[in-house]
Amino acid sequence: MHRPLNQPLARLTIALLIAVAWTLALVTPTLAQGTFTWYERATAKFTILYAPGSAADAEEYATWVDGVYDSLATTFNFRTTPPLTLRLYPTSEAYYQVNPAARAVPGVVAHADFRHRELVVILEQTRQQTEEEQHNNVRHELTHIIAADLSANRLDTGFQEGVAQYLEQPTSTLDQQIADLRQADTQSLLLPWSTFDSRDQIYAAPELSYPQTRAVVAFLVERGGFAALRTFLTMSARSSGYRSALERTYGASSTVLETEWLAWLPSYLDGGYRRSALTAYDLSFARSLVEQGNYAAAAEELRQALMWLRKQAATQPPAVITEAEALLLRSETGMRAEQVAESARQALERTDYAQAKTLLADTRQRYAELGDTRQAAVLTLYEERAARGLQATDQLAEATTLAQSFRYPAARSAADAAAREFAALGDSVRRANALNLRATLDQRQQFFGLVLCLVGTAGALFSLIGRVFVRPSEAW
Repeated sequence: MHRPLNQPLARLTIALLIAVAWTLALVTPTLAQGTFTWYERATAKFTILYAPGSAADAEEYATWVDGVYDSLATTFNFRTTPPLTLRLYPTSEAYYQVNPAARAVPGVVAHADFRHRELVVILEQTRQQTEEEQHNNVRHELTHIIAADLSANRLDTGFQEGVAQYLEQPTSTLDQQIADLRQADTQSLLLPWSTFDSRDQIYAAPELSYPQTRAVVAFLVERGGFAALRTFLTMSARSSGYRSALERTYGASSTVLETEWLAWLPSYLDGGYRRSALTAYDLSFARSLVEQGNYAAAAEELRQALMWLRKQAATQPPAVITEAEALLLRSETGMRAEQVAESARQALERTDYAQAKTLLADTRQRYAELGDTRQAAVLTLYEERAARGLQATDQLAEATTLAQSFRYPAARSAADAAAREFAALGDSVRRANALNLRATLDQRQQFFGLVLCLVGTAGALFSLIGRVFVRPSEAW
């Protein structure tokens, strides 16, 4: 209920108890609030009450409070009945005049009164805040009123605070809350969910209960989407308690959900807390993986992102889902290009040059579709290797054809060239084939040379013998 300044959360203990007294106190007429007259500044959704000297503050709030209302109305798909009252106390002292017990709790910034549908902000305290923190004061307290409306004011304290915090925009204080929650987890000090029904227990240790209840709501949103969380709120209005509302909404008992939450918590503490269904999913990491050509990692990241995005479709911009789907398609195309390139490399290793050439052409086309030229140099080397292998294969085939037509010198030259190229390519099998062909050609040449030599010798001998044994012609 009460919202503190950036003070130790322990100060909330008394502050949140004061909320009860404040609720009872807000039964007097508007002009009785403090010792001065209240002025009004109306907006479409709020009646802003401010003290003399705070007109500029009222005008500043008037520029954005309706935007907070509209944002929450869109998120919850529910418009709590306007106008609401936003009361701006100029100082803590003015606030203490109406709430004397609050003097014991310095640092109170804001709170909400469900019954009178009033939000309270202490300007003296908010001037120390950033603009986003000032917006969060209104966002947090207005969420309390919306959650009370949706649940017929039956939502317990723990879930009330968890939901109100989840609807805030992240600020620098979130990291400190996570550090406190991490320490509590390490020391086994986490509160059981059964304590969420107890105001005293929630507000007795706000430095733990606040970040823990926020984490529980974040888990429920991750598990079923924000739409399911809203169903849980409305179901609370028709249930005997949070356990029944949880089971009717999520199809699991609170005991099972609490066990699942404990298993999920480490991922939340390790950075998951930065993700919210209420802000557009950040695709920059996946986008950078795609741009780097790390397609497998990008695809894994995007598949997980799309599971989450589709679950949160009620609150995520459709354009984000569309971009994620396009990035995933691009990643999968890149992965297929890499797989085909790897198949081409393996084809080259087993010296299947024709298959490698076909696969490389396919790879080129896929990378061209992606506009990715990072692998161009490697593909060129592969293509050159495949071309050389095919040329050498053709030379070996030509050598075989020439040998069959007894053109041994030309065949030997072709076999020689093929053997040299296969040796350069590391293709030992085809090199051996080329060398074997050359050796065969050499043997044939030697054989035919010997045959020709023998034939020549035989011819000479026959010629000589003929001269010896043939009688000379008679002279006439």
